[in-house]
Amino acid sequence: MRDKNDFSEGTLALKNLLLEPPMENSLNIRWTFRHYFALFARLVLAAVFIYAAFGKINNPLIFAEEIRMYEILDLSPLLYIIAIVLPWVELLCGIAFITGIFIRGASFTLAIMNMGFIAVIAYRTLSIMNSGDTSFLNVFFDCGCGFGPTYAWKKLLEDTGLLGLSLILLFTREHRFVLLRLRK
Repeated sequence: MRDKNDFSEGTLALKNLLLEPPMENSLNIRWTFRHYFALFARLVLAAVFIYAAFGKINNPLIFAEEIRMYEILDLSPLLYIIAIVLPWVELLCGIAFITGIFIRGASFTLAIMNMGFIAVIAYRTLSIMNSGDTSFLNVFFDCGCGFGPTYAWKKLLEDTGLLGLSLILLFTREHRFVLLRLRK
């Protein structure tokens, strides 16, 4: 039988995963490659998701139609809720990467979202390939990401790269230029 301490340790581990690591003792810490790469990953993810979010926030009905083309959701309230909420989540995650607030939570959220994006893009690619004589390298469509029509293989590689950057940030222990450390 589990005691109360087992559950509190699990809760503490989850909090440590989603919240920022503790502040270093010294302010004069030298930069290493992993610090530069983590900062690079934060800026890339912030730029991509903030740019993509603004295009979708301004046109939620067009984004809803792009989601509907995947033939996973029909016209339903859920479709419109996703079309309205998803861009705001992307925007908040991008802002989190810029400000350094809740980097791990934003990384976890974007990792889950990118896994979903990869799955639905692969699903749509397979359905296009099955409906005609189109090869994998020639499948071309607008995925709804906000960057316009592109080849499916290229979009799958891009989303896999963004997933990788999210996972790297999720498991990186030190972060620089983090606003939460300034309050201590």
